[in-house]
Amino acid sequence: MRIARTTLVLLLANLVAFGLVWRATSAHRQTVASQDLLFPAALAKIELTESGQKLVLEKRPGSWRITAPIEWPANLWAVQRLLDEIRFIDGDKGFATAETKAAGGSLATYGLATPRWTLRTTSDAGATLEVKIGENKDTRRLFLLTADGSRIIPLGDAMAAALEAKPESYRVDKIFEIADFEVRTVSARLRQKDGDSVTSLSYEERTRPGRKNQGPEWRFEAPFDALADPDRATKAIADLANLRAVKFAEAEENETGLATPELRVGLEGNSRRQVLLIGKPKVGAPAQRWAKLEDNASLFLIETKALAEWENPKATLASARPADFDPELASGLTITSAGRFITLHRLDATGAEPRWEIPVAPGSTATKRREADGKLIREFLTALTRLRATPAGPTATPALVPAGQLPAEALHKVEVEFGGDRLALSFYAAPAAAAAPGSLLVHQKGAPLAAVCDISLLRNAQAAVDPKAWRNRALAELAAGAKVSGLRLTEKTDGKVIGEARLGPDGNWAGTGRLDPASSRRLAAALMQVRAAEFPTRDIGAGDFRYELRITDQVAAGATGASESFRTYLCTTPLNRTAVLVRDEGDGDDFLLEASLAEILIPLLGTDGR
Repeated sequence: MRIARTTLVLLLANLVAFGLVWRATSAHRQTVASQDLLFPAALAKIELTESGQKLVLEKRPGSWRITAPIEWPANLWAVQRLLDEIRFIDGDKGFATAETKAAGGSLATYGLATPRWTLRTTSDAGATLEVKIGENKDTRRLFLLTADGSRIIPLGDAMAAALEAKPESYRVDKIFEIADFEVRTVSARLRQKDGDSVTSLSYEERTRPGRKNQGPEWRFEAPFDALADPDRATKAIADLANLRAVKFAEAEENETGLATPELRVGLEGNSRRQVLLIGKPKVGAPAQRWAKLEDNASLFLIETKALAEWENPKATLASARPADFDPELASGLTITSAGRFITLHRLDATGAEPRWEIPVAPGSTATKRREADGKLIREFLTALTRLRATPAGPTATPALVPAGQLPAEALHKVEVEFGGDRLALSFYAAPAAAAAPGSLLVHQKGAPLAAVCDISLLRNAQAAVDPKAWRNRALAELAAGAKVSGLRLTEKTDGKVIGEARLGPDGNWAGTGRLDPASSRRLAAALMQVRAAEFPTRDIGAGDFRYELRITDQVAAGATGASESFRTYLCTTPLNRTAVLVRDEGDGDDFLLEASLAEILIPLLGTDGR
């Protein structure tokens, strides 16, 4: 392939142009400006002296601290502002001291004859540098005299603001250096007339019945072993760890009361421990109290209300839940009331909804094994976990009672099984002072405290020992492919047929009496599943059974042809338009028919109810 002459000319022209541009730019490269910084870039210590008062800041791993006039963590923002101003003081700025003298001036003109500040710095390498800083009386401008006295450097307003800041502004008002998420142990020692009251909490992981993969949680170690309320304890400890001083001040020891502190609160975490000593309220300001750290002499004031939770933590921070477990892990349940008991066992379930049974156990109220209602049991177990001690008093403290003050006999008992573990709850009459409608005293076996709880959530299930209360509400359900093929409704007293219907081969219903084709089709569809609304455990005034409903069920045709089975239900006179008492002849327990089916059946009985 041949290259065109025009293309070759353009290529050579581009190369010539590139060379001319490169030559022009290389001849005009800018020189890098240099800056002669007066102070080292990495400082480890700053000493600032003004009128005999010294402020000393020292760098520690990850932080800065004030070491004079007090020992206290430094405010990193305030220290950083001072560091930034010091680091960027240019030694080339300003003018020589000799020039000032030649012009008839002196150091006094710039306030450097008697400097206001002496600034001494120490670098990470150990090198020290000391300079003087004075103030012009007329202009209020600040000037720095170098260590060798050869130059005077004017300082900006930002440096002036950093120098004039009071030592208090370099202190952080946060008292504890342990972060709230690092705290693992909290202790409180309250001085009382009859001896010190000690409370201790720890953040630990411990296996509990009814819990799986339980993470760490706050627990009392003293004066008893019990769970702390997760919400209140977490908030109280976070507030304590972030407690701030209202003001740093000085006072006599007899005024502060810190020689014999009224309260000691200690935090432990991240391999360190800090103890806060709290003394008397400030004279004239009872909302504030004197305080200091155990290993630090600095005095400060804190808000009295910030300590409310720690004056009696065993009452304010104890768990308000008498039962804390996962209902899905329960494998058994025993309820005892009025000398009778019933036991419920969970069956191995392959479906999403676990199955339960009412076994026949020696001494139990159950005389026949029946399937229990898993939904009712789950609701009851969930309600147990939702019980809370009712708030009491102006501070809404949970109403808790020491276990030693429980009545002799329990009204009801509930035992929940979790494999080989067991959790036992007892229900007692609530104390008269704390009694409220629907309240009982609930105590978990082995717990140091019992809780006064509103048990309306339980709907009296803690006393339900009749098997009917826990029976499965689903009494009959046809399998897939099965259908109702015949209906017969008669008067029980004389056997008079009220209505009869049959499903034809063509899928249409043919009926007589009250069971016309439309009513038969509707009733047959509803009878595919029969559910009880309730199994009454007392006489509800329904009277004797008056009607008999006989149902023919047909299973899907197979190799041997279709087969039929029969169900018979006895019905009383309807109680109202949606309630009728029914008995399955093959079962024996009376039940109220579910409203949706009752509304279809009741009109066919010839009455709308009483």
